Amino acid sequence: MKSACIDAIANTLGRLPKSDEIKNIEDRIKDALRQVSRNNAKAGKSGIPDGQTYREAADLAAQRVVHEVYKKRQRLAQNAIAITNITKKLNESFPASDQTPENLSQFIFAGRKTWNGKELDITSAEELATGAYQDWSRQLSAEMTAAGPEVQKFFQQSQALGAQRFRNPFDQAVAKSSQLHLLKEIYGEDTGNAPAKKIAKIWNDVTSRSRQEMNDNGFDIGLRDDWNLPYVDDADLIRAAGREEWLATLPVGERAAARVSGRMPPAEFARRKWIDDVYDTQDRTQYVNQDGSPMNDAEYRDALAAIYETKSTDGANKIEPGAHMGSGGIKNRGSQSRVMAFKDATSHFNYMERYTGQPVVGVMLSHLQSASRDLGVVKAFGPDSATNFKLIADRLYSKSVSSEGGGKSVSDMQAQRNMVERMFNSMAGLNGVQNSGVFSSAIGGLRNLMTSAMLGTSVWTAASDQGIMRANAMALGFDRKGMRLSANTIKLLFSGDSKRAAADLGLLVDSHAAVVSKMGGFDLSRGITGWFAEKTLKWSGLIAMDRANKASFGLLMYRNIGDMSRQFTTLDALKASDKTVLANKGWTQEDWAIMNAAELRPLNTSGAMGMTPDGIYAVPEAKVREILADRIDSIRAGAKNALAEIGEMPDTRRKALSEAFDAEAEQTINRLVRNAKAEAAQKLLGITHGEMTSAVTTATGIDTFERETAGELLKSAMLFKTTPFAGFRQLVTRSRDLDTVPAIKFLAAYIGGTTIAGMFANQMNALLTGNDPIDMTTGKSWIQALLKGGSFGIYGDFLFQDHTQYGSSIAATLGGPVLGFAEQLMKLAITNPQKALMGEETSFGADAINTARMVIPFANLWYTKAAFNHLILQQLQEMANPGYNDRAKDRAERQYDVTSWWEPGDTSPRRAPDLGKAVGE
Repeated sequence: MKSACIDAIANTLGRLPKSDEIKNIEDRIKDALRQVSRNNAKAGKSGIPDGQTYREAADLAAQRVVHEVYKKRQRLAQNAIAITNITKKLNESFPASDQTPENLSQFIFAGRKTWNGKELDITSAEELATGAYQDWSRQLSAEMTAAGPEVQKFFQQSQALGAQRFRNPFDQAVAKSSQLHLLKEIYGEDTGNAPAKKIAKIWNDVTSRSRQEMNDNGFDIGLRDDWNLPYVDDADLIRAAGREEWLATLPVGERAAARVSGRMPPAEFARRKWIDDVYDTQDRTQYVNQDGSPMNDAEYRDALAAIYETKSTDGANKIEPGAHMGSGGIKNRGSQSRVMAFKDATSHFNYMERYTGQPVVGVMLSHLQSASRDLGVVKAFGPDSATNFKLIADRLYSKSVSSEGGGKSVSDMQAQRNMVERMFNSMAGLNGVQNSGVFSSAIGGLRNLMTSAMLGTSVWTAASDQGIMRANAMALGFDRKGMRLSANTIKLLFSGDSKRAAADLGLLVDSHAAVVSKMGGFDLSRGITGWFAEKTLKWSGLIAMDRANKASFGLLMYRNIGDMSRQFTTLDALKASDKTVLANKGWTQEDWAIMNAAELRPLNTSGAMGMTPDGIYAVPEAKVREILADRIDSIRAGAKNALAEIGEMPDTRRKALSEAFDAEAEQTINRLVRNAKAEAAQKLLGITHGEMTSAVTTATGIDTFERETAGELLKSAMLFKTTPFAGFRQLVTRSRDLDTVPAIKFLAAYIGGTTIAGMFANQMNALLTGNDPIDMTTGKSWIQALLKGGSFGIYGDFLFQDHTQYGSSIAATLGGPVLGFAEQLMKLAITNPQKALMGEETSFGADAINTARMVIPFANLWYTKAAFNHLILQQLQEMANPGYNDRAKDRAERQYDVTSWWEPGDTSPRRAPDLGKAVGE
């Protein structure tokens, strides 16, 4: 059989295979034999493999070897191109003596880590990943929109109900039914549910296109007949299999301690329970031995035990049953089928309920997001991205410490190399999954509660985004006629254009991403406390405002890029204009030529026209081939040269090789043409989203990766701060990118706009709290507005007082709300008892209320804040500490000149707000 396989390889390649190509041929045949046997079993032809089975296995092994030969050639070329492009860009941007490992950070994340760095003319892996995800999710939402309102409604309801934490019995039944119907249709099982069937078809189409795009960029993702939905599960849930049953076996005291400490059951107990749960869910025909024979019960259990070990230890879980696991890296993610083979959708769904922790729709979107991340990294660094990155980083390190590179400090350069390696691993998802642990879960829950308790009025602070948006639009050189940003935001908040704009920009499908990004990257998805935090941001209007602001600026980007594509026929002409900031975003000449050939499309009902992904995808293939003519000729010439370099050979072999080389060249050309439009469309989306995160202050990967690799204390210290710090970084780096006069104009527009917006936010907060307006005739009020509008929120208060509204000291609040909460607990549990022992007056009741106030969900929603404070909180304060409200009123008037239209402690207002105070009356 081995010789037959080698003959089949030679016939396909037109030559004898090389030694490395037939290496481990026996293992390849065994893998192929298992696959053929599984296919036969599925077709009802089970049993001991016969001669025909072995012949089919030999043919399959030969096909796989030939495929690997061509895939290897593709990857070698793409790796060489990626390394060359990065090296060329570094050499163009920096003298040899200035190149250091830190320069690689911009190839990983959008933006710069240091303020004194140089903006490189590149599209980062983060932007490429964002563009791919937004493009795929945009296609998903667009095709569902085209399928009809009932399809959209079903998907949105499935998404909302699936993510819902609190459900009544009716919602729970509806959620389960809709998710199961959708999964059954994805499996090809007819449910009679027309919307679910259409969504399953759309899902298959979008993922097929994304799979092809990934394979064109060096991945090797096969398509199995029984592939349905990615098998996503949670290692923590798997390790906790049977926990309740195990706890029931413990004595009462030990059981209570185990619950509090979060102890998991013994590994053997959890493994046995998981295997029992999975045992009847699998398609047994997919589990065969190395010789192709079906596994008996004992062998099947052993196979499941091996799968448990892989999953419970966060190992790779994308191999076929019984196959060995390789270390192919990012390019091989998805290349092998998942270890599990569910026999039907119901079995898969029941498993998901126990061990996934995500609804079906959530798994679908997570799959697109993780795949887009991998694609972005591979596009930036090549198929062997981790190896290529290390090669370039090591070269930069060696050069920087050598005399040629200026003999820089070895320790400094080593620190830079380590830093960019951590950044790359973070972006590429190579850091591994860390166990959350009881402490991390508790701190995460506390952060969620504080988010819910404190950010109910943050929608007013978000008004400062209007000033930032306008300043960034000026810096990008946008047409002032189109800068009706405030009016467009309001229109998108309250008109039917919002959904269309969100769909065009890829903002429609994944609403949860808006919550996470606004929180600086903190994921609020887990548990009841996460539900409190997410609903606070949603019910306050912050998420709607954030999305409307982003859509407004994104459409402005589309409009101006469209106008520039008509005005500047080449990228060089654009770079020579006064729009260099936008020109230096990593566009290629081919990208710009394709956009130049695309027809502009209407952006909304007002008739404005702009560049859109759909417009780019509509460019005729003939035009793309014309744009890529030089590269196409080079590829064909390369195939001819490769054939000529082989030398003399028989005519029959030359003909076979010529056909093989020509076929490979045409395959490469087709791949190039097929992806050229996707490259341009996804760069449009990625660059647009990158600018949106600057204009609508949002933390990006470069702002969050270090915090995420730090401990829980640092994460807690950065609560509410990551996004403001991101805004400050973006302000400084953007101003440094501009020439002197444009930079001054940008800073003036930024500071002026955000200060006015900050004053608006402060006035709204004062009125909604029950206080009269702030006196705008004082310098102090405008400094407060400057800090508030700059997104620093409560931190601006410290310039004028030593305690915030929550009673925390400067040190505690600068250390983060979680540290402030810890300070309140110290007062409550330690300071008050000490005072009592010393015979001093205590404030136990008031401190208890202040502590609780920091974690009471929904306590600070802007439209209920005044009523909650006056009718509940202040009444409790007075009961716990008589005279508290009068003292608070006197202190506010004496120290801060604050007067109230709704007096502290009163259950109803005594008068209307004194609006004259705003102008010093």
